Amino acid sequence: MAEHSKKIFAVVLLVSALLAPFVFFSTSMRPWENPNAALLIVQNAMYPMERLWQITARGMTHAWERYVHLSVAADQNMRLRSQLAAMQARIMDYDEQVQEVGRLRKLLGFSGRSEKRLIAAEVIGHDELGQFESIRITRGSRDGVRVGMPVVAADGIVGKIIRTGLNYSDVQLLVDHDFHLDVLLQRTRVRGVLSGAAHASCTLQLHKRVEIRIGDTLITSGIVGGFPKGLPVGRVMRITYETDNVAQSVTVEPWVDHNRLEEVMIIFNPDPELEKIVTAAGPQWLEQALNMQAR
Repeated sequence: MAEHSKKIFAVVLLVSALLAPFVFFSTSMRPWENPNAALLIVQNAMYPMERLWQITARGMTHAWERYVHLSVAADQNMRLRSQLAAMQARIMDYDEQVQEVGRLRKLLGFSGRSEKRLIAAEVIGHDELGQFESIRITRGSRDGVRVGMPVVAADGIVGKIIRTGLNYSDVQLLVDHDFHLDVLLQRTRVRGVLSGAAHASCTLQLHKRVEIRIGDTLITSGIVGGFPKGLPVGRVMRITYETDNVAQSVTVEPWVDHNRLEEVMIIFNPDPELEKIVTAAGPQWLEQALNMQAR
């Protein structure tokens, strides 16, 4: 019985708590009239419940508004992240275009100083493990490119055409161990033959009496090989003396970093000596000679 009374009391209390605000606010409260004593007693009794109701309702309202605001903020955050990613992609693309324009301007400046016909090409491959240390470019026999033509970049010598396809060509790099180039020491005008030493350097053998310094610049002599005179080749990095006490070995760093090449220029000036040999021996001779050299 006592348990049943508790349940009834709890139900009455709950209903009173729910109805109290409505009773309180629906009751007319006119300050110029005397308040009803019974109503005041009821209101005083209901006040804690009314207060609890207001706090709970306000808390739930704030929680809901916070949830809505967080949802809106999350959506805005997602949109801003997407816009930021798009802007970063555009900035990276813009930087890439700026760098490309800079490289092309340097090449254009070089072509403006050349008396020979030039054609630009993109680098699409780099082969360090094949027959020759070479790069592949996007110009071939259809563009008039022939074996032996010099290839340069804005900073200097890259190499020469060693093989042509219809729409591509392979360029033997200056640093290939089978590449040889007639050069001049720019400061003293001493002539020598530069040889590739693989990877990123070349070597030059000179008599020990030749004056040479670290940092000296080498340029093309223009005598053999189809390279115009005066093109920058590289700079002296190290000088060592041979055990025969007659020669000195000079290590040269090319001005052109072959690993970072993206565009090059082909000079339409074929190697005249190579042209004579190919004319006399036939076009298949060069391919056979390359294969024999690679064995």
